[in-house]
Order: sequence, then C-alpha cells, then structure tokens
Amino acid sequence: MAGTRVGEGATGRGLTTRDRFWLGHLRVIARGSEPASEYAQRKGLSLGALYEAKRRLAKRGAWTRAAKSVSFAPVVVRHEPASAQVVLRLRLGSGAELEWSSAPEVEWLAALVERLAVRA
Repeated sequence: MAGTRVGEGATGRGLTTRDRFWLGHLRVIARGSEPASEYAQRKGLSLGALYEAKRRLAKRGAWTRAAKSVSFAPVVVRHEPASAQVVLRLRLGSGAELEWSSAPEVEWLAALVERLAVRA
C-alpha cells in the first residue's frame, strides 16, 4: 500500500465511523514500510476487509493512489556478431578437429572421410 495517500478533497466529511477507522489504518500503512499483510496480521485486522475498505474509500474519492516516481538507467547496446554455431564437428585420429557452421553435402563429406581413411 506504499505510494498511496488520502485524496486532496477528503476532509473526513461524509465518512462513517467505520470509514474513518479504515482510513486511519491505510494512512499508517502508507507512511510505513511494513507490508499491508503484516500490518493487518499484527493489528488483528482482516486483510480482505482492509482491501475492501481501500476500494470503497477510493471509489468515494477519500483514498487515491499517489503517482509513483519513475527513474531510468542508461543502457548501452553493443552489437556483437553472433558466434558461429557448430553444426558438425569431425575429430580426426591425429587430434585435429574440423568444424562446420552448416551441414556440408553428404556426398562431399563421405568423399572427405574416405580420403582421410586412406591416408591414415
């Protein structure tokens, strides 16, 4: 409930005793840092009744949400080329590795493997 305040025109005129009761609790919650759920539990209040009172008071203009402050952080965007993703890796007996970022034609690959096998 942080960030809420009593409406500018809400002087308490036209509010019932019950409305003033809940309005007092809403003011305490708004000024503090304790979550509404913890406050309600500590005070023995029904959280549902608290929120219902807040809704009812807001509808009557006795409770409004204050504007929240917004801040922005600078952002630096850098274009980094996408790393080539390895689709195929061929590890030779010598420990050398051949990598492809796209699959070569099957016939070409078969011919390469055949030639490498002859040389081994």
